[in-house]
Order: sequence, then C-alpha cells, then structure tokens
Amino acid sequence: MPMPQDFIYDAEHPVLPIPFKVYLGEHKLDGVELSVTAAYVAIGGDLDPAWKGHKEVVKLQFDFQGFSVTLFPEIVVSGARHTGEMSLQFMDPAGAHLPQLRYIINSFIAGDYVSMGGLLAYSGPTQPKAPKGVEAGASKFRLRSIAVAVMSLTLIFATVNVLVSRLTQSFEPRPVFIERTGKEMKATTAGQVAYLNPAAKKGEVVFSITANTGDELNFQLPCDCEVKVTEGIFEGATVLPIDSILSFFEPTVGVKVQTQISIEGLSKVMSGERAYLDVTDGRQIPVDVTITSATNAASMRGDLFVPVMLTPAEGALTPADIGKTARLRLSRSWLDVSFLTSSEKP
Repeated sequence: MPMPQDFIYDAEHPVLPIPFKVYLGEHKLDGVELSVTAAYVAIGGDLDPAWKGHKEVVKLQFDFQGFSVTLFPEIVVSGARHTGEMSLQFMDPAGAHLPQLRYIINSFIAGDYVSMGGLLAYSGPTQPKAPKGVEAGASKFRLRSIAVAVMSLTLIFATVNVLVSRLTQSFEPRPVFIERTGKEMKATTAGQVAYLNPAAKKGEVVFSITANTGDELNFQLPCDCEVKVTEGIFEGATVLPIDSILSFFEPTVGVKVQTQISIEGLSKVMSGERAYLDVTDGRQIPVDVTITSATNAASMRGDLFVPVMLTPAEGALTPADIGKTARLRLSRSWLDVSFLTSSEKP
C-alpha cells in the first residue's frame, strides 16, 4: 500500500548531497540532494507550474567507479524549494527501492562513500580488522546460543502444552454452583400460588396452589427446618408442574453441587471422560456426574443443556465452600486422543 504523499518531513529524514542522476522522460537531470522520501534535481530557471503534480516512474542512477546502481521509483513533482531546482517526491517511500536507497544513504552518512566529481567512491577499510578478544567472543557466542536454545525449548514446550490441553480438555460453558444441601418442594399442577408461609412449622401448610381446574391444593412442611422460597415465587405467581416453590434444609449443614451440562458434554462423560471441578480458589476436585430424573426429562424435551448433580469425594467440599462458583472441566488421557485420531483415519 503506497505511503501518503505527506509522509515527507525534513526534520525526520536527512537530506544529503549525494551525487546521482534522474532520467525523467527524455530529460536527464543532475541530482542536488537526496533523502529516503524525495530527490532534488537541478533545472534551468523556474519550475513550470504545469509540471507540478506530474507522476511518472523515473530512473534513479548512482554512478560508482566502474559500475552503476539503478533504481526505478515512482515519483510526483511536488514543487521546488527555490529557483533552479525541482522536488521529486517518492510516491511510495517504503517501496521496493527502499533497501538499496537506504543502504547508499546510510553508507554515505557513515563515511564509507565520498563524492568525487559526480561519482561515488568507497572510502571504508580495505581489509578485515584483526580479531580481538577471540576467546571472549566465543564465550559470548556460546552463552547466546544457550539462551536461544533455552528460549526455543520453552516456546516449543508451551506450544505443545497448549495443543495437548486443547485436545484432551474442554470446559462446559455453564457455571457450577456450590449450595447448601436441601430438599425442594415443587408444584404438582399448573395454577397460581394462593398462600405462602416460609415461617411454617412441622405439619403446617407452607404453601397453597389454586389449580386451573379450580381445586386448591395445600402443602405441609414435613419438618421443623429452615425454609427458602425459590426466587421469583410469591403469592399470586403463576406456576407450572414441577416448578420449584421452595427448599427446606435440615439442621445439619451439607453441601451439594449442581449445574447444567451440554448434551455433548454429557455424552463425553458417558463415554468415559473424567470430570473435574475447578473452583475459583484454584482447587481442582474430581467429581462424578450424576444423572437425575430432571436430566432425563430435559433430554427428552430436546434441551441443549440438562441439569445434573456433581458428587465430589467425601470431605472435598465443606460448608465454607457454600456460595462459591466453579467450572466443570472434562478431560481424557493422551492415549485416548491418540487412539481416536488413528481410528478416524480412512
């Protein structure tokens, strides 16, 4: 992509009196000064305004003793700095001509090239310098080689680790909730919540539902225990069968883990992949995925995500973990990946 024409800045790119010639159409012009963005050539008198804005591919020639270097940049006549001169701005300063032009300019700045009657002559050293500190240089080279090897091995290891992780592990998108163990009381029919009493005692009516048929169903609390009403449930709320109304908790505090797993993830677990609970505090806990009646019902409905219970090892989770979240990670061994890859080949 060509650089914009206003890329040139005199303060940023040195303008040097390097001898060169420019062949512009049928005109052969002597160069006055040169930079990586523009060439300045000598003309007779003032610049004809008709030339301004003219674009053309020109021949830029540098004559050395015994040979020449020729470049073919595309230029636009941008005007003149003063009488007797014309400014040729390179249309694409970063074009194919840039490496050779930059080498000539840098060599001229370094003093390797000098101008001699319109020619460029080499003024650098004629023979290589005698080696100094050969042993020290060899030590630095060995250290550099070792550093490069270590960095290369580190990058290779990191790349292999990422590839193996992607092949052997996957995360379920739904979050995992660590909650207090309790029992749910659900609606048995479609209707409207007519009565709700979270402070009910054992044997008292804890909620009532007025069914769509007109019947009123009363539900008693089976124990003296703590009651938590399901979010979104209130007197007057409309419910459907198996909608959760409330949960009640025994005096002893237990921990349960539940989430929704994708059908694909459930198939992986049933095929033998191991499940892990990655808790936000950094722990990785093996769990068993337990299928319930709610799992079967959701699957039969064609849901893409189905509810499951996750059972960790005894003592892996404590009441202090209640309220924390986690992610469900599925993992299979590298041998399983190798076997599947080879068996899928035709």
